[in-house]
Amino acid sequence: METHKQFIGKRVEIPAHYDMWMRGARFGVVTAYRNGGNGTSDYLLVKMDHPQARRRLKLWRLDWDYATFAD
Repeated sequence: METHKQFIGKRVEIPAHYDMWMRGARFGVVTAYRNGGNGTSDYLLVKMDHPQARRRLKLWRLDWDYATFAD
């Protein structure tokens, strides 16, 4: 498994079970990594390509295996 720093700047297709994917926002770029606190998981922040997606998406660590990352 890659470290979190290798994800930053990569293109990503988010998993199909995310609501944003079902609404048409499927691709984006990883912009940041956040370390989970007590009782929460680590996640990546993804800036989506879709024009109506204004907030960055939280891609939780549990879903990293289901996402498709490209250079």
